[in-house]
Amino acid sequence: MSDAVENGKQEVQGLLIPQRQLPLLLPSASVIEIIGYRELEKEEEDAPGWLLGHFEWRHLKLPLVSMERLLGVEREERRGRKRIIVIHVFDEELQHPFIGVEATGMPRLVNVNADSLAVEAEEEWPRDWPVLYKARVQETEALIPDLDRLGRLALELERAAA
Repeated sequence: MSDAVENGKQEVQGLLIPQRQLPLLLPSASVIEIIGYRELEKEEEDAPGWLLGHFEWRHLKLPLVSMERLLGVEREERRGRKRIIVIHVFDEELQHPFIGVEATGMPRLVNVNADSLAVEAEEEWPRDWPVLYKARVQETEALIPDLDRLGRLALELERAAA
């Protein structure tokens, strides 16, 4: 058994996913792969603004989501070191329980435990926002996404395409 568990400290690894404003904090177990930005299949005009398009990954066509647009932040159209973070969303009804989330750079690994994570005062997020909490991890403010809500959004996209 590891020292961290023996001392009563449970620790998990997380990833800080860079965004233009606040990074996202995800458990590393939910991140399947980090890939370079690639050609997107553009969406129809009536697609939601947060859906950047679809991309091919392991012979699957997955949606690419802009968390910033979902949260009302305008996305800058610029090139750079953007990445696609393929994450597992937890919705049993989805044909493929994976989506891509846009990142503005390379994610950073962080160890998260009771000493390094502090949830900030509860904010009232709009019901349709896929955010659980705003937190501080190792002196960095971050948003903790609601993977269930992201799964429901992906399911809505899947149903609309059918």
